[in-house]
Amino acid sequence: MTMTALPERRPASAGPVTPDVSPELRRALLEIARSAIQVAVGLSSGWALASRIRRAGGTDLRAAVFVTLIDHGLRGCMGTLDPDQPVAEAVAAAAMTAALDDPRFYPVEADELGGLDVDVAVLGDPVELAPPTDFDPGVDGIVVERGRRLGLLLPEVATRHGWDRERMLGAVCQKAGLPADAWRTPGTRCLAFRTVRFGGRVIEAGAAR
Repeated sequence: MTMTALPERRPASAGPVTPDVSPELRRALLEIARSAIQVAVGLSSGWALASRIRRAGGTDLRAAVFVTLIDHGLRGCMGTLDPDQPVAEAVAAAAMTAALDDPRFYPVEADELGGLDVDVAVLGDPVELAPPTDFDPGVDGIVVERGRRLGLLLPEVATRHGWDRERMLGAVCQKAGLPADAWRTPGTRCLAFRTVRFGGRVIEAGAAR
């Protein structure tokens, strides 16, 4: 996951905002993610991926993104917190790194793709929380930052594990390499964000490789 400095504080009263991603752009970004994964495992050419990125280049949207691979459980998840990267390029990069470079898993191989699902999450701008528990688990994702330590959990993680607010805050602190109660202490920055999430099979049924 690429870590960058988080944006300056937005008014807490505004709340996190769901990014505006049209159905057409969602379809284009999903095809980019599929193509990038197939390029990563050697089943497709970089030319096909570049062509899809160019066709999606008409959008002005720039956003942080994450791409998750699923095969009877998590198979890879990588992304960027850079809100200034063109979204099509960000999805392509995140999909390739999720397939090849997630340090928790061995690289995805070509014969796995038929059983893999891919989820793309486009992140809205994070909003600083005051108090830190002022968010909705399963709806809002969470970021904590303290010094050079930074951790992020997507909204669906709370749903998957049945976590409440305090459990999610503790988990994201531990992911950042901090004590689980670091969210309670001065100097720890807690932010919430919302996502647009979409996905499907990496290789659709009947699709030619």
